[in-house]
Amino acid sequence: MSAGAPGGAAVKARTFCRRSVRIVRTVIGGGLAAVMLLSNATQETAAQSAYEACVNNASAVYDASHAAECKRLAEQNEHDRADCLGQLKLSPSYCDASYPSRDGSPNCTLPAENATTIDAALERARYRCARENGTGQ
Repeated sequence: MSAGAPGGAAVKARTFCRRSVRIVRTVIGGGLAAVMLLSNATQETAAQSAYEACVNNASAVYDASHAAECKRLAEQNEHDRADCLGQLKLSPSYCDASYPSRDGSPNCTLPAENATTIDAALERARYRCARENGTGQ
């Protein structure tokens, strides 16, 4: 049909509309894919941020537990030495040798059994963080 033939304009209009619909569908489809990719990336970033916050919190709890155990052991040691001297009336040299001064600072070296317990708690917390936030780390 020629452009001047009856119905020619209608055919051109239908063809134009079909092409336009295909273009719009392609753009919308691509846009939806982009939105989905952006949404997935946002979710992954949020999960990673939540994981890091969880691990940071677990580390803070670990540090506080370590510091508290250092302080507790130093105070217990002082108490035991005072009992050795006061209640038991043993010699200072014996009590000093039995209950040597302990480092009560937050970064003290803990006995292995105490350190193992606190270290294991940190590892469990890190595992829980990964499991809860779907990072698989």
